[in-house]
Amino acid sequence: MRDALVMWRNTKMVVLVALSAAIYAAILIPFKIITIVPGYTELRPGNAIPIVAGLLFGPAAAWGCAIGNLIADFFGTIGPGSFFGVIGNFLFAYIPYRIWVMCKGFRSPTGSWREVPLLVVAIFVGSAACAIVIAFGVELLALFPFAYVVLTSVITINNTLIGCILGIPLLILIYPRARRWQLTFSQVMPEDDLRGTRFAPVAATVILVACIIGVFAALDKAGIIANWADTLGMMHLQPEIGDDGKPLPVSLLIPADMALRQLGGWCSLAIFVGSFFMARVGPGRKTPDAVSEDETSAGSGGDMIMDQVTFTYPGALQPALKSASFSQAAGRRHFLMGRTGAGKSTLALCLNGVIPHMQAGEYSGSVLVGGLDTSQWPVSRLSRVTGLVFQDFETQLFCSDVELEVAFGLQNRGLPPDLMRKRVDYWLSELELEHLIGRDPSTLSGGEKQRLVLAAVMATEPPIVVLDEPTTDLDPAGRRQVMDAIGRLAEQGRTLLIATGHTAEAVEGDGLLVLHDGGVAYNGELARLLQDIEAAEALGLQPDPLAEIAAAVGLEEVPLDVASAVAMLRQRDARLDEESLRAEDAVRQSRNSGEIAISLEDVCFGYGKEHVLRDVSLQVAAGEFVAVLGPNGAGKTTMCKLMMGLLRGQAGTVSVNGRDIRDMRVSELAARIGYLYQNPDSQIFSDTVYAEVAFGPRNLGHDENEVGRRVSASLATTELGDCEGDDPFTLTRGQRQRVALAAILACEPDIIVFDKPTTGLDVPQQIAIMKLLKKLQAQGRTVMMVTHHTEMALQYADRLVLLVNGEVIADGPTREVVADTERFTAADQLPPAAAQIGAELFGVSVLSAAEFGRYVQLD
Repeated sequence: MRDALVMWRNTKMVVLVALSAAIYAAILIPFKIITIVPGYTELRPGNAIPIVAGLLFGPAAAWGCAIGNLIADFFGTIGPGSFFGVIGNFLFAYIPYRIWVMCKGFRSPTGSWREVPLLVVAIFVGSAACAIVIAFGVELLALFPFAYVVLTSVITINNTLIGCILGIPLLILIYPRARRWQLTFSQVMPEDDLRGTRFAPVAATVILVACIIGVFAALDKAGIIANWADTLGMMHLQPEIGDDGKPLPVSLLIPADMALRQLGGWCSLAIFVGSFFMARVGPGRKTPDAVSEDETSAGSGGDMIMDQVTFTYPGALQPALKSASFSQAAGRRHFLMGRTGAGKSTLALCLNGVIPHMQAGEYSGSVLVGGLDTSQWPVSRLSRVTGLVFQDFETQLFCSDVELEVAFGLQNRGLPPDLMRKRVDYWLSELELEHLIGRDPSTLSGGEKQRLVLAAVMATEPPIVVLDEPTTDLDPAGRRQVMDAIGRLAEQGRTLLIATGHTAEAVEGDGLLVLHDGGVAYNGELARLLQDIEAAEALGLQPDPLAEIAAAVGLEEVPLDVASAVAMLRQRDARLDEESLRAEDAVRQSRNSGEIAISLEDVCFGYGKEHVLRDVSLQVAAGEFVAVLGPNGAGKTTMCKLMMGLLRGQAGTVSVNGRDIRDMRVSELAARIGYLYQNPDSQIFSDTVYAEVAFGPRNLGHDENEVGRRVSASLATTELGDCEGDDPFTLTRGQRQRVALAAILACEPDIIVFDKPTTGLDVPQQIAIMKLLKKLQAQGRTVMMVTHHTEMALQYADRLVLLVNGEVIADGPTREVVADTERFTAADQLPPAAAQIGAELFGVSVLSAAEFGRYVQLD
């Protein structure tokens, strides 16, 4: 039973234990009132869960169902026999899974017709093993007469029927999702820990024979088999009359005076021994002993070496990493860049052992961090060497208090309380999170959560820190703050690898590593690559803004900074065609139809005692493209949710197309305004792109012809026509974002509110989504977006709204708001290079390199 023991080393399997236990208990408890044998067993439709969960999650489900059954017993049937209930339910989920692995290998069953015969056998054996063990235990404890006969018969029949009738259809339903989410036992655990022994066929045969004998004995002792034979006309036996004058059950093979306790004991023992030898025995893969905190002989250095690493995720057609190799000396700060899907997150996971220890897949090559081979050391040890901030940072938050979150890693390492307190206080202060002390992390904004995770990782002070896009959800000032903190870590001699999509951040690094299609495409100096506009764009990177401005106006040399750019342009007598520039602004403003699409009047909202919006008043005209900027926690997302009716204001009025949303039904709002979440996965749930996009129109009551028309039009607009049959979760982040947008467009709303549309996208994807939003505006729709991407907002939005501490501090045409430097910086916004150069040279904010090319001439 190696698999049932080593699985506790795997965090994902432990989570599956908890999930299986919770679901099983939740389904069992309501049926406690429908008893079959009062105090011992009841009607159990939930007994489909151990079968399905066992076949999908393997040993995790066995432990989970054992625990779940015990939890349910506390609601009516707890007693000495519950001990045997725990064992029986463990075997109920474990044995079918081991039979399946022995016969079919490591891939979980799908529930297809070809699999049904083996599934029925596995279900019967698991059900019978569960029944025999429980019945033997109750018989052994002498809790009630004829316990073995009654419980073996009832539990076997109930479990087998429920398992076949409900379990197999449920398996068909759940398998695709479990496989897609990489939760099946073969995707979570190494095959070496799942393999059976050479004795597995013999062990399975022993279990099968024991189950048949045990169940047959119970049925025969109860007279059920004799009754069946009599009914079928096969034989007729005259029953004996008991002392009470009633006929006794007729047994064919079991003597009437024979007690079944001994037989049940031998059958139970055979089932235990057989189950034990169906899987490999022993402790599993050997790992080095734990190393003490002060031991410096291994893992104390900060160097990293990756040599020819290839990794393929389960079910993927192409490797995420292809023969990737690089090295980084201790104390160096390198940046990692590349397009979405290039392999950046996969490479980061390789550097602290999540791959290959916790993420299933095909892995080859070697990784050394601080002198430790990641394939030979457990993640618990490697985490002392390499701290990692995930791209999906919310998965690293699980405490109920901000200070506890930062202290969690320190507590697990046994640091003295005084040192722990110093580190917690230092990193909360370093990342300006002191004002959040006492808050539940789940109530924080996305940017605040991201900084909190960063504080928790940095508090452990590992020699190597790997950060997977640590600033994606931060405002410009917040990004600067985090990069300053990272700079201080570098000054302390730590080795840093930072995956980022912001080229401005990477300028301060010692080197740049660029991935392309899973391989290392560039490893060298950042400036040299980013100043080559064509090469940078080919790798999906944002070229140096100063290089873009130089190319746009015809400068032969790329300036080093804004000051040198201003000097060079002055030397060339640069002139601004302000008349043409103002004419373009007038065209932008002419898109305003004058009709009010969205109106907020004196709106207030707060979470508990925390005030988020204070007397916000804002009007958005039909046909406008409005960008909302502001620091993390300013209330931007909250304002969007109020517009959608997802939250109700505590004061003030929110109107859409002149109607108070409190007077509108959900279907009316959905038809007029569409809201796209920051994370597209929060609103995608269907199995195909077509079904996802069709969901809205169908729920609005349109017939299938109209649904088809709307879906086709939306997919064409978002350029997803070739993907309508695909599973949305197999698409790239950018494609999933467009799927979510297509699903909104299919409802044909006049207003679209988009929360941070460029988060998680590479530069080409960012440009594509912004052009799509501009296209929607040209079609007459009102577009409102919340963003931290200042450059994109300036380039595409006609109007800017600055929100700070729940109040609107600026609202107007884009160029005018940017020109108000005091308010712009008060919203934690940093004017891009183009705006700074334009303001210094001409007293006018030039919004992009493209505008420099159109309106600035040189002598």
